[in-house]
Amino acid sequence: MKTSFISILALASSFVGVLSQPTAAVAIEKRAGDPISIISSLHSTVSGYTAQINSTTASISSSSSAAEKAAAKASIQGYVKSITAAVNSATSEVKTLSLVKRQIDANALAATVVDLLLDISGALNGVIADLGLAATLSFAIPLTLALSGLLLALQVVVDNLLALVQQLLDGLLTGLALALAGLLV
Repeated sequence: MKTSFISILALASSFVGVLSQPTAAVAIEKRAGDPISIISSLHSTVSGYTAQINSTTASISSSSSAAEKAAAKASIQGYVKSITAAVNSATSEVKTLSLVKRQIDANALAATVVDLLLDISGALNGVIADLGLAATLSFAIPLTLALSGLLLALQVVVDNLLALVQQLLDGLLTGLALALAGLLV
């Protein structure tokens, strides 16, 4: 009798747990109307991956063996592919926004996009420093294309968004160009 009571209790609690979890459709429905929340959610997702990338790059150095660097590259490549998939998913969500739902604060959206780009850039700078530029191009190019697609989709949502992002990123891009030039010399 006790075992049947415990099994019924476990079964009932599993139904309660399943019913209390929001479904993916509900989460997408809540995010679908607001590009700032789409990008904020994307940034939260990306932050988890960039933390893993930073952790992986911290575990290797210039004196690490080729096998350790290859293992780190494989891990990082997986994280970057996940970031790329998340960016592509967010781009698809942004493209579905209706014209009525496109009235948002451009400065807030630009700041959110800049935060996202800085997070990704910071992680990739560490990867380039530890693994070299040639090792990162194979997975950085698809990510760059995905980010370009996201920015173009957001440009349709907010006029002059790219100009706002450019103003915020001018210093970052100059610093990145100098860092890349230093690696190539």
